Amino acid sequence: MKAGFEYVFQNYIYVPIVSAIIGVIFSMFIPNFIIWGCKKIKNVISKSIDVIDISGKWNSFFHEGELLQSELVELKQEGQKVIGEISLGNRKYLMNAEFKNQILIGTYVSENRKKDERGTIVLRRINEQLLSGFCTFVYKDKQVYSSPYVLTYYSYHNAKKGTYSFCNNCVGRFDCCCNCNKIDMPIILPMEAEKIESVSRKAISEFAKKKTNNLYQMKRENDDDKKGCIFYVNNKCSIYDYRPIDCRLFPFDFKEIDGEYWLIYYNSIDICRALPTDINEIRNYAHSIRPLLDMLLPYMSECSDPIFCERLEKQNFVKLYTIKSLKEDITSKT
Repeated sequence: MKAGFEYVFQNYIYVPIVSAIIGVIFSMFIPNFIIWGCKKIKNVISKSIDVIDISGKWNSFFHEGELLQSELVELKQEGQKVIGEISLGNRKYLMNAEFKNQILIGTYVSENRKKDERGTIVLRRINEQLLSGFCTFVYKDKQVYSSPYVLTYYSYHNAKKGTYSFCNNCVGRFDCCCNCNKIDMPIILPMEAEKIESVSRKAISEFAKKKTNNLYQMKRENDDDKKGCIFYVNNKCSIYDYRPIDCRLFPFDFKEIDGEYWLIYYNSIDICRALPTDINEIRNYAHSIRPLLDMLLPYMSECSDPIFCERLEKQNFVKLYTIKSLKEDITSKT
């Protein structure tokens, strides 16, 4: 009788109750556990495949009308969402963006809500140290300007020490671009001549010669063909923050070849001792040139006049991109 009771209890009471409890537990927790596990796997896959973190400090480079500007841009990223703070002197802007498929698309607005200043930024990732694209600036519902816009990683490139990262370790060490008898003095655009005149308190005729309808060329010290730039003083450029675009561009240049304008660079160590030897690295620097190109385009035919490059005409050079592809940011190998 006792054995019969135990059988009934075990098979008709104990087992069903335990099974019900286990079923309830599984129904409550297992689906959530599966969902959690799937999310974890998805996150691991996305991190390994597509999600790249661009958090950190960056330098921007762009032109604001006739002014070349550089900002400090601090980015913070969580997933695909990016927030940033942009500092340009006393001006500060807040940015909200999305970084997806290696494309950064965002808007920015003045931190001072009383100022109706805002704009857009669209950039693509070139490598871990470089983002390149365009920006617009809007004031009171009117687009003030649109410019090529470049971000370079702050620890890799300090924009205050040269157009390219290789300039950072060159400024103050070498004088190739300022004091070399194998290159010509830089071309000066009209607005540059006026600015240099203002900051140096020298008349334009004292430091430059008018060579074409619009363009000047910097003079050498004491007008001596064997000496360097008139503003190269105490082994440094005395107008560095206001140096011409032609100086910022060097050792790259624009040249007309068979009726088409090209971006080229001079590959002799005597011309630029700091220039990298890796062609892919050199190609990346073309992105930093795009804001300069925008400002040079109205004077491209004059800039290409052989009268400005009598010495450099004798130097070897390498073609990189056509001006059209550079302007449109189609910097594929040619």
